[in-house]
Amino acid sequence: MGDHSPHWSMVINCADLDRMTEFWCGVLGLEVHPRSGETFRVLRGTHGNVALQLADDPVTYRHQMHVDVYCAAANRDSECRRVLDLGATHVRDSDDPDDAFVVFADPEGNLFCVCPL
Repeated sequence: MGDHSPHWSMVINCADLDRMTEFWCGVLGLEVHPRSGETFRVLRGTHGNVALQLADDPVTYRHQMHVDVYCAAANRDSECRRVLDLGATHVRDSDDPDDAFVVFADPEGNLFCVCPL
């Protein structure tokens, strides 16, 4: 496996961002990170992070949660190659130049993202 330990967070898709923020902050003792916005919130704590994302469509069991893998922006291409070499499939690139994440599927079709720190 090597010594590569990426930063990551579990992302929960939700319909009511405020209610879910209150719930998960209370359950896990997290605080809203200042980088959060109206459609995406990072909840941070001393033992880990959770991110909440406002869903555009009704949330299904298959797309309720996904992992975001974070890397330095300069290392994004090498991190993308690494996950492809491990068996991921490229799905799409973000169309937002200020948020250059890449969406992949794991070997069973579950989506995850590689995101710049």
